[in-house]
Amino acid sequence: MQKGNTRERILAAALDLFSVKGYEGTTIDDIAARVGIKGPSIYKYLKGKADLFRALGEKTDEEYNAGMDKVLSEAENVHSGKELKEFTMHSITFTINSEVITKMRRVLSIEQFRNEDFAERTTVHHLKKITTIYTKLFQRLMDEGVMIKGDPEIFAMEFTAPTTLLIHMSDRQPEKKQEALATIERLVDSYIDRHCLIK
Repeated sequence: MQKGNTRERILAAALDLFSVKGYEGTTIDDIAARVGIKGPSIYKYLKGKADLFRALGEKTDEEYNAGMDKVLSEAENVHSGKELKEFTMHSITFTINSEVITKMRRVLSIEQFRNEDFAERTTVHHLKKITTIYTKLFQRLMDEGVMIKGDPEIFAMEFTAPTTLLIHMSDRQPEKKQEALATIERLVDSYIDRHCLIK
């Protein structure tokens, strides 16, 4: 089997296990067994569990950034409440339906209280990045007269916080994904009704 192929299988197995057992609760032998190789064989591909997690984070970030870059390029086309809803629902649908991103959110949720690096990564992914995106978008929409004037960062937090909670509910209880999406859509509609001057 090709080295690249085995490395990808190791990363996929690690993500599966980390998302259920956590980083600390998963051993190199657990990952190797899932792949069908001996534990020491993993060291041919990665230096250890920390290196494995770093590589997994990079891979997840690549997928997330590739998807979000496409979504973010659409932010420039938002000039009304209707377009804000389309943009928002498209980005949420992407992140909630990506199996890799969902599993990584689970890993971060499990490990954020055990590891400072995981805690910071969780804050960046679940709060800072999304708040920054919407702060910039809302500032532009205010400048264009599409939204009422206010603090764009606070508006962004009001907009994204309930959505983030519902995405996490869907991660914990996948059977509630459609319920979460429906509630998010209602929240977006309500927000637009209250904040957008151009619907």
